[in-house]
This record gives sequence, C-alpha cells and structure tokens, in this order.
Amino acid sequence: MATPRRRPTRALEVDDPRALRALSHPARQRIINELLAGRVMTATEAAELVGLTPSAVSHHLRALERYGIAERAEGAGDARTRPWRSRFTELSYAPKSPDGVVVANAVVRGELARLAHNIATQVAASEAAAQPGSGKRPGPRDNVGISISETWLTDEERREVVARIEDLLRGLPERHSGNAPEGATRMSLVLSFVPVAPDSTD
Repeated sequence: MATPRRRPTRALEVDDPRALRALSHPARQRIINELLAGRVMTATEAAELVGLTPSAVSHHLRALERYGIAERAEGAGDARTRPWRSRFTELSYAPKSPDGVVVANAVVRGELARLAHNIATQVAASEAAAQPGSGKRPGPRDNVGISISETWLTDEERREVVARIEDLLRGLPERHSGNAPEGATRMSLVLSFVPVAPDSTD
C-alpha cells in the first residue's frame, strides 16, 4: 500500500483592510472554506453551494483570484467550465489597523456561527442515536469531540503551543473530497486561544 502524501502547507496571511473586507462576504467565506478543504469546483458548482447565479459566483471567484486565494485548476474546457481550486491550505487573518480588526472580527463571528451550527447538528444526531428504540448504536463519530482547559500563558508560550499543534496537523495525510478513503469524515479542526473574560459576578 502506497504511503499517503503528507498534508502540504501553503499559508496565506491577510492583513490588508481592503482584502479583509472583500473576503468577509458570506458567499466568499463559504467558497473559501470549500476550496481550503481541497475541493475543486466550477462556478456552476459553487453557485449551487451558495445559492447564487453562476454569473454572480464567477464575480466572487475572480475576486478571490485577485487576492491570491483561488486559481484556475488544470483541465480541459473553456473559461466558463474550467474549475477553480485554492492556492493555499491555510488562511489566517492578521489585521494591523483598527479598520482591519473590525472586518476580521466579522469573519470570526461568521466562523463561530458556522461552528455552532456544526456542533448543534452533531449533538442532535448523537442524541437521536442514543434514544431507546432508535435501532442505532452511537459510535465514535456520533459524539462531539471537545477538550477544554485553562492555564496561564505568556505570548511566547502561546506561540510555541500553536506551532506544535500546527506541526502535528501538517503531518496528516493530504486528503480532500476526491480522494478521502471510505469511512473518512470531513472534520472541522478548531484551535483557539481566548483570554478568559472576568466573571460578571466578580
């Protein structure tokens, strides 16, 4: 059996407020998430994904190309049918101005809403599988994996922990919707270091 390729790392850091604002559009965020997951798709397929016309989505894809995120994939076909792919596997938002912070926070809120939806859907499915008479036996994928801890970290220590975890994730096999093995599930991997807010009762 051939050894699977390791997950490549091509990271892009966005700090320009204009780019942050352009990328914060909900439809573009949805397309970006699909492309970063390794999906290669045409404007028509992307249009079905976000519920817009192929013409409108072509405009969004060209904007993503302009900001260096999307590119045309190799293959036959004219400009209307040739698929798009991501140039990167990781995208981070690093605003360096007050205006950029506001826009980046809007992106964060959108991603948190998407994460909350994924978790709520999985929790509901796991509870349904656990009900007597459901005829199902909850398996590992029926549960929501979450690990929470609190500690005190300096900025340097936080950066070191993040680097270690990112190195681990980059060791995963390179997979996407077209080559994932049978039984594999698309997972959302979330790493977040958030300062603990003071208790309102303090």
